Amino acid sequence: GMAQVVPMEEMNLHFTGDFHAITSAHSLLSAMIDNHIYWGNEQDIDVRRVVWRRVVDMNDRALRQITASLGGVANGFPREAGFDITVASEVMAILCLA
Repeated sequence: GMAQVVPMEEMNLHFTGDFHAITSAHSLLSAMIDNHIYWGNEQDIDVRRVVWRRVVDMNDRALRQITASLGGVANGFPREAGFDITVASEVMAILCLA
């Protein structure tokens, strides 16, 4: 609980504003994967093995495991999916390592 980044003035990431940007970037990548699968799946991605989950800046147990893309062909391929919290996303990990 006593760890800090020194000098603090040079390492101010404004995390409250960055969470929204990280959530948006992660959602864009999720949409790109879904769009690729929907429009032909040239990379032959197995829909049953997609592990890139969407993120939301809220810890809601009801969203951890969902069934997505119900409602016919226009909505994509039905599959099990879920949401993680934004701070646990791969995009956040990349930001933190950068």
